[in-house]
Amino acid sequence: MARERWLVDGYDLTDGLVRDVEYRAGLTGTPAVVGANAIVPNRIGELWRPKHHGPGKFTLALWLSPATGGWQDVEAAWEDLLRAVARPHRMLTFERYTAAGQARRCEGEVLSALTPTPLGQSGMRISLEVNVPAGYWVSADTSTQATPPGQAVPQDLPLTAFSDATAPMEQLAYLITGPITAPTVTDTTDGPGRDGDSFTYTGQIGAGQTLTVDAATWQLTGGGGLVPDPGRLTNTGPAFLRLAPGRPHQAPSVRLTGTNTGPTTQLAVTGRRAYLT
Repeated sequence: MARERWLVDGYDLTDGLVRDVEYRAGLTGTPAVVGANAIVPNRIGELWRPKHHGPGKFTLALWLSPATGGWQDVEAAWEDLLRAVARPHRMLTFERYTAAGQARRCEGEVLSALTPTPLGQSGMRISLEVNVPAGYWVSADTSTQATPPGQAVPQDLPLTAFSDATAPMEQLAYLITGPITAPTVTDTTDGPGRDGDSFTYTGQIGAGQTLTVDAATWQLTGGGGLVPDPGRLTNTGPAFLRLAPGRPHQAPSVRLTGTNTGPTTQLAVTGRRAYLT
């Protein structure tokens, strides 16, 4: 079985000669759910409100053991590690290459004190406790899927390239190609009658024009001469569109609706898959 690799800002924690991960903890559990139901006076029970996940945490137990040399080389390896991870002035990018060959990354911060345990004169053990404020991991690569141009609306788009996601994806970009009037994009992952978040642009996208709704940056970008009006975009959720992960053996999906469509009308979705661990 392939071994798991870990990098922090490109620095390899698992070169197998000087540094390696002895074990990791916290990656088989999910972040806690955050939010509360509403208490309504004179109403039995509570009024349910949507929830979301809070920050995540994990621990890496490392060993340092230079293949040659003595304690001087151990201390040099320790100081290299400090240069890589003891950077509280900014977030660090942790990359995990799983034994299955997937590459996942997160932005994290090392909050714990680093207190190594010597292993005689030949090495030391250190534990890194990492806080992940965003809660989720994302894929290292991006994926794109699109509906066939000119398909009659509603255009349903199964996002099979995003099937392995386990967390909501709220940083995707949605490219709508005209002509179309008042386009609406809806999360249909949970099936009929269980639509998720959606957004609507209450304007017109002409033939040869495009509108990109970027949920990661909260920006609208026009193409082909379109100058989008941010005041015309409405959304039902806390983000432009928070796309739910797929159900077991079922990909997440979205639907494009609108009027005055044509042979080039199309929806394309681009972004990174999100993971709870």
